[in-house]
Amino acid sequence: MKGFLALLSSQQTPPPDSSEGLPYGILWLLLCIILLLVAFIFLRDKDLRRRLSLFLFGAKKKLIKIRLQARLKRENRKKSEITKGLGKKVWEDDIKIPNEVKISQELTKLQQDKESLEKESEDVRSKTAELEADLEKFMRKHQELLDDKLVAKKPYQERLENIKNEEKSLEIEVIQRQKELEGIARGIQAASRETRDLNENSSLAQEGKNDKTGEINSKIQDLKKKKEETDRYIKALVEKRLTLEKERKVLEEKRTEFDKKFKKIEEGGKKRIKEFQKEIKEWKRDRERLSEKIEDIEKKKDPLFVRLGNKADETRVDQEELSLFYSQIDHSNERIRELEKQIKAL
Repeated sequence: MKGFLALLSSQQTPPPDSSEGLPYGILWLLLCIILLLVAFIFLRDKDLRRRLSLFLFGAKKKLIKIRLQARLKRENRKKSEITKGLGKKVWEDDIKIPNEVKISQELTKLQQDKESLEKESEDVRSKTAELEADLEKFMRKHQELLDDKLVAKKPYQERLENIKNEEKSLEIEVIQRQKELEGIARGIQAASRETRDLNENSSLAQEGKNDKTGEINSKIQDLKKKKEETDRYIKALVEKRLTLEKERKVLEEKRTEFDKKFKKIEEGGKKRIKEFQKEIKEWKRDRERLSEKIEDIEKKKDPLFVRLGNKADETRVDQEELSLFYSQIDHSNERIRELEKQIKAL
């Protein structure tokens, strides 16, 4: 065998200028040969075969034992549930079990505590529902009150906007009239200079000067009249603007007062809503605590039902409604004994 491997290795040695490594075909051939050698050794070594067989058998037994133990655990749980059901049936139907008054008394006491807690929980639920209804009603009325206040504010707000627009229009018109007044004043000054220049002009005849001067004076009078009318109009615009300004200030004061009252109502409503929500949260927390206590009582009843069921199973009180439980327990005991026997045999 060694010679064969040496020959095979020498035949597959690559030339110096070829790439390193064996081809895949040769590699797989070597692996197959190694596996054949291992199998040959395994077939010839009886002790190795025995140890491997024992190891595999031990692992198989361990797996079987684990599965049987899991089935036994499930069967014990199932029997415990049947026994608990039996105890619950005995207690609910008030079936007398010899020497087991104490367990029934404990269960009765726990049931009374549970019913008391359930009544208290129902009262808490009713109170919570009542508070939630009151909160919804308050929020609806509060929103209606805010909406009414906003509706009442609307005319003031609209009038203020109109006044501001009117004031802006008056301001623009006053500026335009003032510019017009400045133009009239410049026209009067120009006419006055023209009169002086005319009087100083010696080349014109006196009759021509008089006619021209009369025309200029007539023009000056027209401009002065127009100036007076413009002055009166500007004064009327200013007075109207002052009147609007007074009205605007009064409305702004009312709006400010209104906004303060609105904010006070709004903040008061938010505060009351938070109080409602806090109280509702506390009542819900109380109900959760009561639910936890009720669940705790149910957990305390379970082992008592199991104890009562065990006692009922031991005494086997002759009651037709219990016969099915007895049959199930017997069947479960039989399976438990069989599983324990199988585990012990391993």
